[in-house]
Amino acid sequence: MVEMTLTEDWQPKPGVLVEFTTTAASKAATETTAPSDIPATYLQESHIRRWSARRQTDDPLASELSFCFTVARPFDPEALRRTYIAFLQRHETLRSWFRIDETDGRFALTRYLLDPAAVDLETHTVATFTDSGDLRDALVAKFKANANPTRWPAIVCCAIDHGADGFTVVYSADHAFTDGMSVLTSLLEFHALYAAFSTGQEPALPPVGSYVEFAKAERAAVAAQPAELARLAELLAENAQRVRPLPIELGLAPGELADSFGTKVDMLDAAEIDAFADACKAAGGSFSAGLYAAVALAELEFAGRTSYLGMNVVGTRSAPQYQLAQGWFINLIPIAFDLEGAHRFTEVIGRAGVALDWAKPLSNVPIHAALERAAQLTGAPLPVTTDWPWVSYLDMRAMSGAALENALPGISEIHGLGSRSRIGQTSPIWFNRELERLHVTMMYPDTAIAHKSAADYLGQIRTTLRAIAHTGDFAATGPALVRP
Repeated sequence: MVEMTLTEDWQPKPGVLVEFTTTAASKAATETTAPSDIPATYLQESHIRRWSARRQTDDPLASELSFCFTVARPFDPEALRRTYIAFLQRHETLRSWFRIDETDGRFALTRYLLDPAAVDLETHTVATFTDSGDLRDALVAKFKANANPTRWPAIVCCAIDHGADGFTVVYSADHAFTDGMSVLTSLLEFHALYAAFSTGQEPALPPVGSYVEFAKAERAAVAAQPAELARLAELLAENAQRVRPLPIELGLAPGELADSFGTKVDMLDAAEIDAFADACKAAGGSFSAGLYAAVALAELEFAGRTSYLGMNVVGTRSAPQYQLAQGWFINLIPIAFDLEGAHRFTEVIGRAGVALDWAKPLSNVPIHAALERAAQLTGAPLPVTTDWPWVSYLDMRAMSGAALENALPGISEIHGLGSRSRIGQTSPIWFNRELERLHVTMMYPDTAIAHKSAADYLGQIRTTLRAIAHTGDFAATGPALVRP
């Protein structure tokens, strides 16, 4: 099972830290690489714009996605070096970087793409660490220093040698070039590549699609002005005035920031998941529609909200060649429905299902392109995506529990790593369905008021979900709390 862990709370097993860095020839090749005419995706451009605006401040955007896993076999540095090289050669996005042009108030990105033949790494032994905290701090410093989309490589390739106890693979990349699903699929790819190289074989992996080509196709699709673009822009414009944060009190003054705090809360166990799915089916809806209906009813009970509005994260790996590709293959679509006249789960799930069905055909329209069009319709800029509340659902059953363990024999201690940051609002809420549980993760400012409010809010959602699982229904009675 993959555990999401704050890098600051991570306790890596001590050992000899080995790093694989670019050779002088690879570095020289970046200096002679010609610019590419393939643009960034809309999501990459938005991310890099935010990163650039904050990089010189005392609140830089945390931009790295990292992971580690332990291998119960003796460490073969040459096999892992070849693994990293092959991995970078296979994925164009990991060989990309961007030049930013902000002259005369503009913001333009130019892509550079290193030839796969120019990728080469050399092995360096950094130091022997006997203290877990010191090792973590050294690695986190490397993660942050290399998470820069304007230079190559925006990655860290490391290993920790534990001697007879095996070794830990440690990898980090700038978020502009990867996402959570890419982290999971990279585990499978690393395992297959290393297994081949360490036994003197050539790996036999299927070809993968390119996020660079995806970017080109995305821009061409928007330029064709599809009807779906107009429909999504209209949906955004219709709801622009209704955007509001999650009903969680933060204990901060307007514009004030605080260190982030991450939490993970189990909502349903395996038996309750099955019962909840049965309740959704009996009420005429899908699992995801039932989940959004439950959240809406929880917010009615918790805060008296009689309508639901949120952004849902959806995957854009619909084409077969992108299933194992590295890249940021996500989009956002708004989910909106009213609860007026309905306060029972069996009444609300249909409304949630209609909202999902309405938005689903718009999943491949880049949200940032639609926001630009919506601004033209309204005559004013719309709230940026980070101002909308995000409540998202991911079905991770195929990549969790026994399914993941069977696919990765000899692998353990799998951690996805994310950095603490300074925030003035909650993060997205992520519902993750695994084989054994449905859990939710989120981050919020580390204040006493936010701790209590977030716990109360998530507790109400859990109460609602469990009531539906146990009885097949839930009836909201109105706002249960008057916040002090």
